[in-house]
Amino acid sequence: MEDSGAHRIQHEVGNGSRARDHLANERTYLAWLRTAASVMVFGLAIAKFGDDVKFGSVLAGSILVVVGVAGVVQGTLRYHRVNRQIEADRYVTGSRGRTAVISSAVLVIAVLGALVLLVSDR
Repeated sequence: MEDSGAHRIQHEVGNGSRARDHLANERTYLAWLRTAASVMVFGLAIAKFGDDVKFGSVLAGSILVVVGVAGVVQGTLRYHRVNRQIEADRYVTGSRGRTAVISSAVLVIAVLGALVLLVSDR
């Protein structure tokens, strides 16, 4: 999904440190990976939670693992896109704000959905 373009501003990057920009991009990528891995581990823990494994807990865990994988994919795509922009000495601000909001909403909905499945399965 692309924004309408009203808030997109293209900047030339000549005055900053390219190494600093790449390191910041890598830190952001690692934050995406760390969050995605945490969601996947939480999903695996839920799937194995308790003495007897029930359908609801397996479904809840599976949902979280899938959302975690989607986070890895989204983070990787973002990392490579920003990397190309840094190398081209151009970056666009305000163009991907919607992605972060949608990703956050999907994560919250997935966690709440998993909790509802767990509570209703008891």
